[in-house]
Amino acid sequence: MELRQRRSQAGDGGSSGTTFADTIKKLDVYPKTLDDFKERTGSGAAVSIISLSIIFLLVVSELRAYFTPVTTDHLYVDTARDERIRINANITFPSMPCAGLNLVAMDVAGEQQIDVVRNLIKTRLSLDGRTLGRELDGETVEKRLRRSCGTCFPPEWHFQPDEKFRGRCCNSCADVKELFVEVNGQRAKEQKQHSGGESAAKPLAQIKWEDHPICQHEAVLMDPSRLANIREGCNLFGFLEVNKVAGNFHVAPGKAFQSAQGQLVHEFKPFDTHTYNISHTIHSLSFGVHYPSRVNPLDGATAILSNGSGVFQYFVKVVPTTYEPANGAQIHTHQYSVTDQFKSAHDPSKGFVLPGVFFIYDISPIKVKFTEKHTSFAHFLVSLCAIVGGVFTVSGIIDSVIYSTGGVLLRRKGSDGMLSH
Repeated sequence: MELRQRRSQAGDGGSSGTTFADTIKKLDVYPKTLDDFKERTGSGAAVSIISLSIIFLLVVSELRAYFTPVTTDHLYVDTARDERIRINANITFPSMPCAGLNLVAMDVAGEQQIDVVRNLIKTRLSLDGRTLGRELDGETVEKRLRRSCGTCFPPEWHFQPDEKFRGRCCNSCADVKELFVEVNGQRAKEQKQHSGGESAAKPLAQIKWEDHPICQHEAVLMDPSRLANIREGCNLFGFLEVNKVAGNFHVAPGKAFQSAQGQLVHEFKPFDTHTYNISHTIHSLSFGVHYPSRVNPLDGATAILSNGSGVFQYFVKVVPTTYEPANGAQIHTHQYSVTDQFKSAHDPSKGFVLPGVFFIYDISPIKVKFTEKHTSFAHFLVSLCAIVGGVFTVSGIIDSVIYSTGGVLLRRKGSDGMLSH
């Protein structure tokens, strides 16, 4: 009796376990068929290969999109104050000597930067583009001769000054001017005391500060007609900093200075403005530091004049920009748009035109912010599931349609054959 009861209990337990397993199996939404009832067709193989290829291509595309950050942009009013803008320039003047390049910057706030040489490098070029060396502007000369004594009378002059002038050092054009005033004054005094006597191989009256190599840059600014004797070009490379207000920076003939009324004046001796060739190539011009995908409209711009001269005006709209990379600190910089026009110097209807290259900029009150973002991993997984599931679903429908259509055609063909018999 006890043995039968145990077997009965064991049988009841097995029956409950089987019932539970059957209940779980009923939850399977993917029922399987036996291999004996599966039919493999050529059309199904073609659909499978095509669908797998599509899945592979879409997965590769999704991977590329996942690892590539997405950039979004926002516009808002610029509230930053007391900022300065860095202007980076690399411009070549193939027919204009460095001595004739006078870079001037000014703005509506009244700040004027005259004959800018700090943070700029002027490289002398031959007419065929070869590098000849750096331009000897005042600041460059002072740096080179800071710990030495520059000569005041070049050896090729064959001039023997008085004993009291021989120990003098000329490390700048100002030193040359001061010394030559004293030398010429002393010579005039001696000539007055000894009328008709000459004590120098070259008359002192012909010793001019404009002829000294150190003063060549300033001499050309005062007398642009000297440019005709210098067959060179020039490359201007470097940067300058300006206030964050409207203004301009330009290259024009003459020595610039601020008048008593606060106006910027270019002073130079009259000359044929048609000879002031301001042909130029802008290799790069930007405002602020670089950020990814920034486009500078003037990069690579070229303006060549074969005859005459004139003024090129570039009207630049500077837009404050913030770039926030996905991994890194924010970059505060600027981008710009530009329009340009040219006025000929020999068109009587235009009146007098000061030849040169002018960059006239204005600051936009609207700021642009670019933000980089990476796609989340959860979104990436959802996209992969959608790709695999969607392609398999569509390919299954297509395969079913092809198989059903083929079966209908075969049955119809069989029926036609039986009727013919």
